[in-house]
Amino acid sequence: MDQATTSKSARGATLIAELTGHAEPVWSLSWHPSGTLLASSSSDKTVRIWGPVNAQVLSSAKAASTSTLQPHAWDCKSLLDGGHKRTVRSVAFAPNGNVLATASFDATIGIWDKDPSAKESELEYDYAATLEGHENEAKAVAWSADGGLLATCSRDKSVWIWEVLEDNDFECLSVLQEHTQDVKMVMWHPTEEVLASVSYDDTIRFWKDDHDDWYCTKVVQGHESTVWGIDFDREGRHFITCSDDLSLRVWQYDSAESIHPLATVANAHTRPIYSVAWNKHRPWIASAAGDNTVIIWEWTGLGLVRRSVLERPHGECDVNCVAWNPHPALAHLLATCGDDGVVRIWQIAE
Repeated sequence: MDQATTSKSARGATLIAELTGHAEPVWSLSWHPSGTLLASSSSDKTVRIWGPVNAQVLSSAKAASTSTLQPHAWDCKSLLDGGHKRTVRSVAFAPNGNVLATASFDATIGIWDKDPSAKESELEYDYAATLEGHENEAKAVAWSADGGLLATCSRDKSVWIWEVLEDNDFECLSVLQEHTQDVKMVMWHPTEEVLASVSYDDTIRFWKDDHDDWYCTKVVQGHESTVWGIDFDREGRHFITCSDDLSLRVWQYDSAESIHPLATVANAHTRPIYSVAWNKHRPWIASAAGDNTVIIWEWTGLGLVRRSVLERPHGECDVNCVAWNPHPALAHLLATCGDDGVVRIWQIAE
């Protein structure tokens, strides 16, 4: 990629860090719960965990609750390789930050456990377990809010729910097979033990447990093509979805059985929208698409207002994922990744 074609800033956004090291496209991002580390997964079969060279940079910003940071150097703190034979499509830190889950096109789920004997600065994660069962490419992983459950999904049209046991042991509680096409993503509700899944079949499905029997509580329709992504607001009262149909849709969540459309932005991007992220501490939503842009939206409670646009944040390459920093003092930081194999961190102006 010609780095000169990458926009370093946009109205209301400044590039804070550029993370290079992956040899192929980067598909997924996950912030550590502390907000000071970032994991990325790639077609190069690896996961990288990144952090600032000067660890005090973010720690000081958190302590001061500042919304202003100067560009600073980040490096790779840990390289997780050898666990998968094909693309690592998704990565997710567990709520405790000590375990990562990965989903790969080799149809397996990887569990990586932080080495308790390693120094804090070493950030060693060991490959601890392989979860098998999916028949085709695994597309996504998601931890429940308390870390007690792990959801996975696949091109085989299924969603699996695993219970987390001791010593990196996992028990499959349910295999959900009501989607009729490739399942692109799974996402847990932030306060309820309810799971959402989105699919190539154009639907969003909600699932919950009834005496160890997981079942579909609601099929949400509205998108006219593949639904690529979903995210909830902090309280779980609303969620947003993005699609191949170029639209963003905001929904009101009353319960796993009662969901209503609230707002739609048609033609939000000019090409398929691959990722959407709802900031948990600001009324902001980020969307990323195959049109080489990231758009920052403001949620007014009634609709979405375009706040700023990052033009070509990854040059002429698709932007595959966006992720807001989870820490309240760092919530103005947005991570992006793309087909150029680079991860970038942006500061969004208040």
